Amino acid sequence: MTMATGAAAGAIRILDGITQAGAVIASAALAVIVGAYAFEVVARYVFNAPTWWSAELVSYLLCIMVFTMMPAVTRAGGQVAVTVLLDRLAPAPRAVAERIIWLAGFVATAAIGWFAAGETVRQIERGVQMMAALPIPKWWISVWIGIGFGLTALQFLRLALAGPVQTRTPAPEI
Repeated sequence: MTMATGAAAGAIRILDGITQAGAVIASAALAVIVGAYAFEVVARYVFNAPTWWSAELVSYLLCIMVFTMMPAVTRAGGQVAVTVLLDRLAPAPRAVAERIIWLAGFVATAAIGWFAAGETVRQIERGVQMMAALPIPKWWISVWIGIGFGLTALQFLRLALAGPVQTRTPAPEI
């Protein structure tokens, strides 16, 4: 193994670790969302005392959950794909077409991540607050958009350069 491939393998391990941490954050966010909804239902319909915070918490956590899970979904190849044309290609042209698509995915998600990061910086500089019952700095939520798209871009780049990640055996076709 050369130094370059060793560095690439190390970078991939770091990316995978961060991606896995994002999936754990997304899972925890989902658990809190379920708990907040359940608490709200009981508080509202059993005790006739609705909460003021549950809807805001759920919406914030939904954003965080989506953008922390997005890189893991991309890594696993779980993104939506219309493959009718790819399925008709021979293996070699299909592999080339997939890499081109993954490169396009990298460019698109990197650009969106860049714009999201710039907007987050603008929100920090201007002190923008969420319009809510309990206002919080808007960047506390929007930072996850830039992180999610940035990490997803890196996963698309990884796919384009190294091909798909085998995480499980595909199910047999029927």
